[in-house]
Amino acid sequence: MTFPSHAALTAKELLERYAKGDRNFEQTHLHDSDLQGACLHGIGLSESILNNVNLSGADLRGADLGWADLSRANLEKADLRGAILTRADLSRANLNGANLLRADLSLAKLDHTKLAGAIMPDGSVHE
Repeated sequence: MTFPSHAALTAKELLERYAKGDRNFEQTHLHDSDLQGACLHGIGLSESILNNVNLSGADLRGADLGWADLSRANLEKADLRGAILTRADLSRANLNGANLLRADLSLAKLDHTKLAGAIMPDGSVHE
């Protein structure tokens, strides 16, 4: 469900704006988008709707994903070092092999989240 405050963007529009230097995409709606391998270092996507988004292999170092809906998102092998994931909904997301070193997962929803081989915030590897 899209809320009126959430601006719908396509993956192409987001990447074009990012390439021009825009980093603030707070409250964006990107449902079912493909951003596989995208370099989105330092992007601000707090309170965004990103469910079912393919971010596998993406560079999300230092990204602000606080309060974002990443349910069922594919973040396999994504680089999330130092990312803010406070209160993010990661239920049923795929984080297998992701790098979460120093990421903030405070109060994140991790119900049925795949974490095999993920580097956790403390540097340990999830079994």
